[in-house]
Amino acid sequence: MNYEELFGKSILLLGKTRSLNGIEFETLLKLHSITVEKSFTEGVSLIVEGKLMNPLEQNEGERLYELRAAPIVDITSVEKWLCTSIDPNRLLMSLKLSRDAQRLVDFIKNPYITDELFFKLLKLYDWQGEGLFDNDRNRDVTAAIIGRFYIDLERNHNVQYAMSGLAHLVEKYGNGELITAISQLSPIAKELKNPNDPTLKGVLDAIALHSDTPESLLRHLLKERANLIAYREPLALEKELLALDDETIQKSLAQNITLSQEGADLLEKKYPEFISRFTPLDEVRFERLLPQNGVYLASNISLNEAMQQRLMAMKSEIIFSALAQNPSLLLEHMEKLFALNQFDGELATNTSLSSYHLQKLYERGEDKTFKALSVNIATPVDILYQLSLDQRYERGVKTNAVFGKHIQTTNIGWN
Repeated sequence: MNYEELFGKSILLLGKTRSLNGIEFETLLKLHSITVEKSFTEGVSLIVEGKLMNPLEQNEGERLYELRAAPIVDITSVEKWLCTSIDPNRLLMSLKLSRDAQRLVDFIKNPYITDELFFKLLKLYDWQGEGLFDNDRNRDVTAAIIGRFYIDLERNHNVQYAMSGLAHLVEKYGNGELITAISQLSPIAKELKNPNDPTLKGVLDAIALHSDTPESLLRHLLKERANLIAYREPLALEKELLALDDETIQKSLAQNITLSQEGADLLEKKYPEFISRFTPLDEVRFERLLPQNGVYLASNISLNEAMQQRLMAMKSEIIFSALAQNPSLLLEHMEKLFALNQFDGELATNTSLSSYHLQKLYERGEDKTFKALSVNIATPVDILYQLSLDQRYERGVKTNAVFGKHIQTTNIGWN
């Protein structure tokens, strides 16, 4: 319905408002020269069904519906429309001047305001020196942050009221803007300056690991979470991390596929097995590492055709085993390993195998192969169904993300 056509007219509200309080609802309607009536009259052009309708209002709604007295709509669509007419600057100024904390919280909880306005409102909120869940208002604001950006909230509604829910939000649905906003919440900003609250550990760990966390924020986390930042992809603050000269951090860096070539040069002698497995290879580095690290090189996803041919020519079972699991393995080499009938368990883990080859592996029927197929996201669903019937492989199938998604999309129960 085009609500702009209600200009200069009146509506009847049955029940209560939902996302806007009554005063805000009527104030925004007045901007469109729309008035709210308490009972139905001939001048009412729209009937709005709100929440918490009492029995009298329910009866009135049913009566008016039967009479076809006027169009009837749910209040949700009206509130969505009204929220588009909010003047952000005027609202922000009003909230600053009034210092009405509850009104501010009500708008923060409103799902229909823009994200841009939402983030500006968050900056106005005073946490009163307490934690994210330490009082009712703080809890409401934190829950609003999680609830606004957490996808499929109806399946995980409890995450709104747990610190782990905020950490999971950052990990799964975070982006640069959201992560920055969360880092600026005073309980978290305070923790960044003076770490002493263990309940925030999971949130800050998630921020340190997230690929969209701004570099400026990572610098604040570097002292306490250097090892986590060293795992982060794409890698940031590489020079600062290398300068720490810490063995644990160096091991993490050596396993980071986004480590620079210069960083790899520095760490290659000390950790050749990690550099062989994870660093993108050029011909010079490959040749230098090959004599002693063939099995590690065979796991590197950056292997080109010439490198794969060199490794295949070595005719080493342990190298073949590693190549069989490498998703970058070329078809011609995969076919050779497949024909050997010796590396089925390894090939069954390879996510780049075709459905045809995965089916053939299933038909060969070995325990090691079945276990690998049960968790391989490339395994055809019909094979996963068959494997799920065997208790030995049921758990693997249940943890298979692709099979879980298939179950959800096909609306089939899974116990």
